Amino acid sequence: MVTRRQYVRNWWDLSRGWNMIWGISTIALGAVMVGVDYSENLFTLALHAFTIGCFIAGWFAINDLLDIEIDRINHPQRPLPSESISEESAKKYGHRMMILSGVGLMAIIMNDEKHIEGMAWIDSVIVWLVALLMMITYELDGKPFNPALKKRMFWGNLTIAMTMAITILFGAAAIDHALDPLLWLVASAACILTTAREIIMDNKDVSGDFDRNTYAKIKGNQKTRKTVWILCVAASLLLIMPFILDYLPWKLAIFVVPSIGCVLLVKPYLSKGRDEEVGNIIRFSMLLGLSGLAVCGIIING
Repeated sequence: MVTRRQYVRNWWDLSRGWNMIWGISTIALGAVMVGVDYSENLFTLALHAFTIGCFIAGWFAINDLLDIEIDRINHPQRPLPSESISEESAKKYGHRMMILSGVGLMAIIMNDEKHIEGMAWIDSVIVWLVALLMMITYELDGKPFNPALKKRMFWGNLTIAMTMAITILFGAAAIDHALDPLLWLVASAACILTTAREIIMDNKDVSGDFDRNTYAKIKGNQKTRKTVWILCVAASLLLIMPFILDYLPWKLAIFVVPSIGCVLLVKPYLSKGRDEEVGNIIRFSMLLGLSGLAVCGIIING
């Protein structure tokens, strides 16, 4: 007998609930950093949060359906391989979430047309369509095209990272700041960190990735760990760039130092081959970075 708590947890895991929270929280990040008045943009931000949340939930549900055989080896505890959720239910859920995301996008367009001068919604539509294109090229494995980026070395990791980073730009589009260089720097740092995490997590999934050429399978464990270290250093540099370029005052750099220090902390864990811990550290450093940048925005614009 499945308890209500287990039932909710199964759907939370299928939707990658923490990834949804990440995507939704980054919608607010842009508004905080550029000092936009929440009272004037709250409904628009809420629409963007709803749209991106449904998109993330729908994509991961569809991805788990397509990767169920691999997950039986690498992640048998997930809802589909463990049969906690049926494939048919997951399929309906994934499709409905993507439809709801599309409905959310239409609501964004109608709201902007009614309350905002010009065509502010165009940036949101472009970002959403780019995310959809990345999803298709990541998953599609058949006629008439066969990109299947998830099976191609490095490109699958980069695609996932870009879709997580693009949530920051989607939030920027919500407040008509899609081209703000500060937010692009933040999105780039998030993209590189997520790429590093995706690559190192593939390192421990080599045995189950029987139908794809992951970076770890092609380059081997040691080269993979070296690459992850290089990406972590690059992300650290990007996190400090807003201060170097005077987008943020140097006195506030102290709020991103914990994130940078956390990223660089992966070095001894990489040397010892503790890949899962590295992945967790990178995830935590992203949360620290997001929080630190949000604090910078609050101090400057508060």
